Amino acid sequence: MCPTKPIERVQRLKLADSVAEQLERLITEGSYSIGDKLPPERVLADEFGVGRSSMREALRMVEANGLLRTDHGVGVFVISDKRNLKGPADMRLTGDYTVSDLFEVRLALECKAAGLAAGRIDEDERDKLLDILEKAGVAQISDAEFVQLDKEFHKGISGASGNPLLLELSKSIGPLFEEYSHQVIGLPGRRETAHAGHLKILDAVLAGDPEAAQEAVTEHLREVEQDIIHSMGS
Repeated sequence: MCPTKPIERVQRLKLADSVAEQLERLITEGSYSIGDKLPPERVLADEFGVGRSSMREALRMVEANGLLRTDHGVGVFVISDKRNLKGPADMRLTGDYTVSDLFEVRLALECKAAGLAAGRIDEDERDKLLDILEKAGVAQISDAEFVQLDKEFHKGISGASGNPLLLELSKSIGPLFEEYSHQVIGLPGRRETAHAGHLKILDAVLAGDPEAAQEAVTEHLREVEQDIIHSMGS
């Protein structure tokens, strides 16, 4: 008599797994393109015919597979059409932090700072930021010089917020900002894209438009992430 083989119980496919699989297929087949913002969670839940908790879990799964990024308070965006691409989360920084950790903190701090700066910036701060961007726009400067100006620009926006604690928090992540920046500054077109993003942020701040300033910061950080993902996936 043959020995009895152990039989493992077949696991039921979780509803969220099925939703995640369908959502990934929509992305990989092009129904949602890179850069697209997904509909709100409640709308997606209705479209897939599931509860919001299942939809939320499915979104987290697809995000974990590298296809989505959540910008809290803004929305969920498609950042790749291929699973498991190496992205910012794979880049380790000092203290066992990841670039993804840094992005989340920068998004929280810099969006708030830009929104406040749009209503509080004074003439001296405006002139300082304009001077920084003028220097950063010179093609002949080195990458190291650009990184320093990049850091000074973002610190200047925090300073223009008028909140000294926000400025100190921004300074506290300065070393991580520099470490990461030196790792990516050589990517094709990175300096040009970063400079264009800085100009857009400052334009919104000087126009006194908090919402546009926060949107410009979000777009700027998302463009950085896209450059890294595309470079690592090529």
